[in-house]
Amino acid sequence: MCRTANGWDINGFGQLKDGRGNICPVTIIMPTLAMEVKKQLQGSDCCNEENIVNEFMMLLDDKIHDAKDMLLERFEWICSQNPKSAKFMYENNVIAGYDGKDIRSALKHGTLAVGQLGLAETLHILVGCDHTEKRGMELAKRIEGLFKQRCAEFKEEYKLNFGVYFTPAENLCYTAMQKFKQKYGIIPNVSDKDYFTNSMHVPVWKKMTPFEKIDIESQLTGYSSAGCIAYVELEGTVKHNIEALEEIVNYAMDKDIPYFAINVPNDMCQNCGYTDEINTNCPMCECPNISRLRRVTGYLTGDYTSAFNLGKQQEVEMRVKHK
Repeated sequence: MCRTANGWDINGFGQLKDGRGNICPVTIIMPTLAMEVKKQLQGSDCCNEENIVNEFMMLLDDKIHDAKDMLLERFEWICSQNPKSAKFMYENNVIAGYDGKDIRSALKHGTLAVGQLGLAETLHILVGCDHTEKRGMELAKRIEGLFKQRCAEFKEEYKLNFGVYFTPAENLCYTAMQKFKQKYGIIPNVSDKDYFTNSMHVPVWKKMTPFEKIDIESQLTGYSSAGCIAYVELEGTVKHNIEALEEIVNYAMDKDIPYFAINVPNDMCQNCGYTDEINTNCPMCECPNISRLRRVTGYLTGDYTSAFNLGKQQEVEMRVKHK
């Protein structure tokens, strides 16, 4: 996947990347956990912010352990398959380490990823703000620290490469939100839209400079060992300012962001082929048939208005430019 990372291999390959992959991620939908805790404590003497947060952390810890169990079950099932099911990959070292007998010899070098969805919404439920504010960031680091700690423990205990994964949630962002709305209704800053925010990203509607967004997200990317992405959204005119692009990229590198992207709109008129950022109709021929290429979840695909679900479409439309 686009943001998959393979950290240090506990089974002998070290930092080698070639021939390794993310085997079977499991994603925890954190806003649902936060709402469960809040509903349980509502009306009791324990219903204060500190207790709600502490109860959430305990529930999250349980779910991280559940995710570990699910990953182990999947891993064992995959390892039970006949090597002939992917003969070319094993025999041509596409998946490295195969001993010619047992595919576990190759798969043990891959990543078992514990993913997450909706940090920003979770923080709003628990403390009334997201991680663009100090109080939200403090809790965000506590949450991500738990993910990192548990995955490090699992890695040592099972001698498998457990890692924290900042899930892209191409479909889950939408399907999870629909189920959340059915159960909890419309909650401002949480379920008043059709998608959950990707992993630990800053909500797309927050107005800030590229450097401010990098400053916020770079505080959390280091908690992930199985993959993450940070990006900024720029005007199409930035293509005429290469120095500015270079400055932003260097700033992200200085902040040690492992996977960084710059999103620039790229529209094309299907009639005359004119390419640029096009609002409604083509400025050259007035044609309304415009193909709109956007980086949606790390991928550059076809027109996002037809290639992705309603949640992702709305997320793209709500994005502000970072200026």
